[in-house]
Amino acid sequence: MENKKQCRSSAVRQQRWNRPGVCGLDNSGNSCYLNAVLQCLCSTVPFVEHLLNQDTRKELVRSKCRVAEVFVRLLEEMWMGRSSSCAPVEARSVLCSILPQFDNDSQQDAQELLLFLLNALHDDLIRVAKRQKCSSMRQQRRAQNRNCATAAVESTIVTHMFEGQLSYMTLCMHCDHQAHSTQTFTVLSLPIPTDIIKCSIQDCLSLFFEQTTLSGGEQMLCSVCGLRRETAVLTCMDKPPEILMLHLKRFGCKGKNQVKLRTNVFFSATLDLTPFLSSSIENTSYSSYCLYAVVNHIGNLNMGHYTALCQNTLTQTWHCFDDSAVREVEDSLVQSPNAYMLLYSREPFQKPKIHGL
Repeated sequence: MENKKQCRSSAVRQQRWNRPGVCGLDNSGNSCYLNAVLQCLCSTVPFVEHLLNQDTRKELVRSKCRVAEVFVRLLEEMWMGRSSSCAPVEARSVLCSILPQFDNDSQQDAQELLLFLLNALHDDLIRVAKRQKCSSMRQQRRAQNRNCATAAVESTIVTHMFEGQLSYMTLCMHCDHQAHSTQTFTVLSLPIPTDIIKCSIQDCLSLFFEQTTLSGGEQMLCSVCGLRRETAVLTCMDKPPEILMLHLKRFGCKGKNQVKLRTNVFFSATLDLTPFLSSSIENTSYSSYCLYAVVNHIGNLNMGHYTALCQNTLTQTWHCFDDSAVREVEDSLVQSPNAYMLLYSREPFQKPKIHGL
């Protein structure tokens, strides 16, 4: 009799829960790092819209994209708003099958997992894009008997949304010769000023982009001098990403010991990148970003816990996701000394266009 009452009570709760995009995730053995990352990606509305598009889903099935298929099914369950929590068991199982370093109950790094997951999704989506391109080329150039299997496809929704580009200028301190190079990035790992109690995210960005001088054993070979010289390195951002992901480097070494920096890094709902952009970028719309998700880390290096704070696009309210536990929080409570990752969007998210929502 008691079991029947519990079942009826659970059914009532499920019926009353109608919050699309607000869904806790059960912990399956110290998997809080994975749950926090999944919540942030679930709140990245344009990314979700693309993956839950019916055409995209059909192509994923045709191309046998295991990781993306499982991830999409989980996103659908989280966005349909049918229950207050679900179990990402299948998603974790598939990830562990291709990333065995996460196949244990040890505490893992959320930022590292995020990069691996995005790479895996990118690889699956590349497979879809190549299949589509080959199909198109076969139809258009069948008479030429051209091999389309090697068709170069490098861009996906992952690269379009999350990739940016840094520009480096090196200056020989002896002859003033300049050299330029670029590097793509998905996450900016920002140093935190040491020996202080609090700072701002702008302080961390300034430290990342400050001019450095390579001397001693780090001297670079100057192509003009033909010798290793002291070199100044200037860094700026050439291409700001649609989604800017900032990682605060809280874990480091102090002597022989690994420590966690507990500096309270203050961040705001908007972020201005203007001081760090290349002079070649003239459009000011590139510079302003809106915060929509935060990954928090509580505890120390070996005994810690991850949670996520995400803004729901439909209600414009913030929720704290502590594995399966979900609660709405005031905007003022988003700021926290436990912030580990910050996710900003260049464009405010619109109401999601998701089939069945």
